[in-house]
Amino acid sequence: MRKLLIPLIASALLCLSSSISAMNVTFVNPGKQGERFWDMVTETMQAAANDFDIDLEVIYAERNRVRMTELGIALTKRQNPPEYLILVNEEQAAETILLATADKNIKVLMLLNDFLPDQSKRVGLPGENPNLIGAVVPDNFNAGQRMMNALLSCAKQKHQAPPFHMLAIGGDQLTPASIERNQGALDVIAKNPEITLDRFLYANWNQQEAKQLSSNYLQWAKRNNISPVGIWAANDPIAMGARDALPEQGLVAGQDLCLVGLNWSAQGLQMVKNGEMLLTDGGHFLAGAWSMVLIQDYHLNSRKDKTTPLGQVRFQMQSINQQNIDQYLNKLGDENWNKIDFTGFSATSKRIKDAYDFSLERVFKQIVE
Repeated sequence: MRKLLIPLIASALLCLSSSISAMNVTFVNPGKQGERFWDMVTETMQAAANDFDIDLEVIYAERNRVRMTELGIALTKRQNPPEYLILVNEEQAAETILLATADKNIKVLMLLNDFLPDQSKRVGLPGENPNLIGAVVPDNFNAGQRMMNALLSCAKQKHQAPPFHMLAIGGDQLTPASIERNQGALDVIAKNPEITLDRFLYANWNQQEAKQLSSNYLQWAKRNNISPVGIWAANDPIAMGARDALPEQGLVAGQDLCLVGLNWSAQGLQMVKNGEMLLTDGGHFLAGAWSMVLIQDYHLNSRKDKTTPLGQVRFQMQSINQQNIDQYLNKLGDENWNKIDFTGFSATSKRIKDAYDFSLERVFKQIVE
């Protein structure tokens, strides 16, 4: 009898071990390793993965859309592909990878950049495409609006009369997040005729390119007796490049000309702190963590209902300015994301109930000192 019990117990333990084994997730990071924003996305994702006991693999595409596509397709051809694949529709390059998952047991979650409408017609919506479970994306349109409205307020305070000449420098013209962010800025301009947008240029998210574009613009403005009042920068590195171009024309950021950026980067936060920049919008790097929350919830719920996709989960970004910079730096200035208890954001948690709350205030409350 005892000999019969031993294999039965071993079999039961094996089944239990299999049922509680960590799910495996692969993230194809479109950025370069060492590129701070994309590293922050990875860091927050890993911190949340640790909280949920998720086995996370991260592969960097080094800002090369061809490389990203090749890496994604190669993942689908593995003998043991990941259960979940996280993709970013950077430069609209994720479509081919999703289509390559057909007939594979791989669930795909879109991060930060979802498919554009014409792409969705080809790949299908979550649920229509059995492998696409949804997306977690920030509201870039409102972020672009907030940034331009802050520039307009600064212009009105520092300069008596319009027109208020401005320069806008976007990241690129293809990535959905960039398109939405640019549209938010342009929406404010269209509603405020006192703003004169002299140029809308693109720096490919690069600080040095932004410096050169800003320098060329400022020289043009000087030749035409124009005094610009603000530069709208699509992210913090672009804002840093714009700032670096100002001394050549005898201008000081925050005094002679207003700047805004986005990313909540350490450099951007310092520029806000020392008055060089009005604000850095953002918080969207935390989408890395939110993707783990959503996958955990989907994974648990799919055991009960395998047909229900997540759909698109949108969250608000927020501005860090003179009013809240000290609070943020005191709580998260060390960029130690591991002290945030990400399990508290799960929709299966009694503390959250039916809605996701990914606000900065909620993040502060989930810090375990």
